[in-house]
Amino acid sequence: MSGAALETAPLFAALGTRRRRRLARRATGRRYGAGSVVVREGDTSMTLYVVLSGRVRVVREGEPIAELGPGCHFGELGLLGDTPRSATVVALEPTECALVDKWDFERQLRRERGVALALLAAAGDRLRAR
Repeated sequence: MSGAALETAPLFAALGTRRRRRLARRATGRRYGAGSVVVREGDTSMTLYVVLSGRVRVVREGEPIAELGPGCHFGELGLLGDTPRSATVVALEPTECALVDKWDFERQLRRERGVALALLAAAGDRLRAR
């Protein structure tokens, strides 16, 4: 996966090109068919997802709460602690995501404070929206 694939995600804007490329090399690309469950509410959360193409719907307690497209991310709360997924995410159409695991992300956080601040801001936004 190229560093450019993560450039559309505001969460990674604080990373320089070199660090974004390093993180992208460690990221895993995964495709989901329309109607596929990407993550399920209550499951263990150890991965951040960045939507590269397609659209997903976020559902909490059976109620749709958001739709996300390219450049959007989800799963950041699980990177901050050992918490279960707070929502189910379903692909609305064929969708590709970049998956960044907790350990690689923590390595980047130690090197780049801007990412930590962006992650905390994103998590705060999500918690306020509840």
